[in-house]
Amino acid sequence: MVDVPRPGQQPGEQPVELPYEEITAPEYTALAAALFTLEEGGPDGTVLRGSCPRCGAVLVVRTAGDALRGLRLRSFPDAVRLMPAAPPAGERAEPMRCTCEDAHPGRPEGRVGCGASWTLLLTEEPG
Repeated sequence: MVDVPRPGQQPGEQPVELPYEEITAPEYTALAAALFTLEEGGPDGTVLRGSCPRCGAVLVVRTAGDALRGLRLRSFPDAVRLMPAAPPAGERAEPMRCTCEDAHPGRPEGRVGCGASWTLLLTEEPG
């Protein structure tokens, strides 16, 4: 396994365990939109694959519902605060959180991830 530097880590520097913290930030949504890709998951949904914008762990997240075709990801900052009762037609807000199993000191018993959460907007592409 190749040791991939985490965000902010210098090459050759030993990784530092990032403490667990339940946190979100607008930067997480923008970074996740750039880091994640959509893959067809068959009739059971779609797979979002990418890296946690906080701890850098590789995540594979299955979305519920119909398979999504012709969609793109974009960041959705302040999603909960600004979201109307329902996203516009052709768009779907996808709340996400880190689900890594890496060591994060202070993580509560029975939880996974580093505590980061963000929301992506899945937007249907015309055509």
